[in-house]
Amino acid sequence: MALGLTRRRFLGGAAAAGAASLLPSTAVALADSGGKKVVGNSAADGAATQTPTGAAVAKVQWKAKPFPMTEVRLLPGFWKDTMELNRSFLYSLPNERLAHNFRVTAGIPSDADPLGGWEAPDCELRGHYVGHYLSSCALMHASTGDQVIANKANDLVAMLSECQTKDGYLGAYPATFYDRLRSHQRVWAPFYTYHKIIAGLIDMYEHTGNQQALDMALSMADWADVYARSFTDDDWQRVLLVEHGGMNEASFNLYAITGKTKYRDLGYRFEHKKIFDPLASGEDKLDGNHANTNIPKVIGAARGYELTGDARYREISRNFYRIVTEHHSYCTGGTSNGEMWHAPDAIATQLGPAAEECCCSYNMMKLTRHLFGQQPDAKLFDYYERLLLNVRYGTQDRNGMLMYYVPLQPGMYKTFGTPFDAFWCCTGTGSEEYSKLTDSIYFHDDSSLYVNLFIPSTLDWKERGLKLRQTTKYPNDERITFTIESAPSSPVALKIRVPYWATKGVAASINGDQQEVAATPSTYLTLEHAWKAGDVVAVDIPLTLHIATTPDDKQVQAAMYGPLVLAARLGTEGLTTSMIYGGNGPRGYDDGYPMPIVDTRPHMRRGANGEPTIPAPAPADSVWFEQAEASPLYPLQFHTKGRGPIHTLVPLNQIMDERYSVYLRNIDTD
Repeated sequence: MALGLTRRRFLGGAAAAGAASLLPSTAVALADSGGKKVVGNSAADGAATQTPTGAAVAKVQWKAKPFPMTEVRLLPGFWKDTMELNRSFLYSLPNERLAHNFRVTAGIPSDADPLGGWEAPDCELRGHYVGHYLSSCALMHASTGDQVIANKANDLVAMLSECQTKDGYLGAYPATFYDRLRSHQRVWAPFYTYHKIIAGLIDMYEHTGNQQALDMALSMADWADVYARSFTDDDWQRVLLVEHGGMNEASFNLYAITGKTKYRDLGYRFEHKKIFDPLASGEDKLDGNHANTNIPKVIGAARGYELTGDARYREISRNFYRIVTEHHSYCTGGTSNGEMWHAPDAIATQLGPAAEECCCSYNMMKLTRHLFGQQPDAKLFDYYERLLLNVRYGTQDRNGMLMYYVPLQPGMYKTFGTPFDAFWCCTGTGSEEYSKLTDSIYFHDDSSLYVNLFIPSTLDWKERGLKLRQTTKYPNDERITFTIESAPSSPVALKIRVPYWATKGVAASINGDQQEVAATPSTYLTLEHAWKAGDVVAVDIPLTLHIATTPDDKQVQAAMYGPLVLAARLGTEGLTTSMIYGGNGPRGYDDGYPMPIVDTRPHMRRGANGEPTIPAPAPADSVWFEQAEASPLYPLQFHTKGRGPIHTLVPLNQIMDERYSVYLRNIDTD
């Protein structure tokens, strides 16, 4: 079948993809509901109002706190389009099909058609997406006030409750999988799936007020606690060699909700020493380890630090973040090749067709959000924005289908799942991510409002009476506008992130009056004003052309425009719809194309005596591309400069149905 797919326009209100992947808030215990479902404070606003460190047991409070998702709403734009595509996908999945494997496992008759892919009846990971689905519906309810999606998820919780055994076990596969785990026989990650289900139930409690979901999660944790205690310490560490997701994080979250120390201790029980011990010492031992297996464990360490004050867990999470972002990340911010980490700074040699597993970006964004809350720093959201715009946005097609990898081998292409036959891990994290796009745009402390992301949205800071509207076409345009719709009840400083690439300065005005403000890259521009309703703040951040050079080969470089990674268009030769849909990566892992060449060497000159002279090579960070005229398909378009061939560059997140190369080889670099 010949390729016949329609590409999407960027920032034009068409279907879009990508999103922020962030930690849901932790609610205080709701009033006893007698085991009945409780849905929020109102149909429009949901239930959760607390931040992740809001529990009474927390030892480390966040210095900057996110707003409840119910106080932030997206305005029309490509991010909202992305969320709506995801909402449609969530509605398209029947509860009976989602619950089928759970019912079969519990001996309850089911005549539903089983789902396929990783939710098929013969897949050992079956059930994992159902946990993601519960989280996604809960988060979508909090993000939009959609009561129908909350009711759908509440009904699914009730269906699953019928499948839970008296000892607390709940799964879409039999508990005998854990016998295989005990015997160290081959089995596909049963605790990974178990974590996803517990996490989904916790999100249902926190964001819809479903007490039954919390009771089920606690019973599941009790079962896991009994199981874990039946091992010697050494044998348990062997068990933890098998992927177990964020079981430590989920256990710590249950401790935060209940205050019961047995869940804190369970979180510690899931500490994987092979990974944590080197990180505690600041050592980079990631080479050869599966990336997404381990990032959730570190999120659990960050959560454990917040709740217990354990300084070792603080160092583990911060050392890990530094090591990954400084030595194991591509220009996009993404990490992993073939799902694995490789030698530190091995970037140019690790441009594979299975690079940048999307789950890794989802989890790195969650970790980044924790670290920012603990110690606010604009650099953290510089990294977050890289992932948001370059790995997450652009991984959802026009029908809401999601990706597994973001290939970086020259000549590769993006691939997407199908509606009922994928359900990869990245389908699950994508479903969550695009449900909670509202929860990291704004943060606050006692006296300031932090604007970390430039996304059209409204904020209703109920505690302070401040209502704010942000409008922008960023990153297609450099202007971000904030309108004060309701003045705060007490003074509030507006802190607007100045990105790392903003080297041409930033201009800010209030009601048309230019402000004299410091605007150093990777800091916050602070505006203090006696705000009143109707005030308009305009911020202009000139988008700059810059280069990202790989540490292991200075000739291998990527072009960037502001926060956007650009990619060279390499055509559609040989591509078919069947190649793009249904596989978790490019089919066959063919040889791809040669890396595109950039040649900006000046022509040879002659000296005063007539002899030829060879010009010095250009500096490694010289910009070898320029903005070109927009096309109907690509509003942002660039060309390489210098000797031919001339390559056309567009934002990576725009490219859908064609081959591309993110990195090019600049042969004029010494």
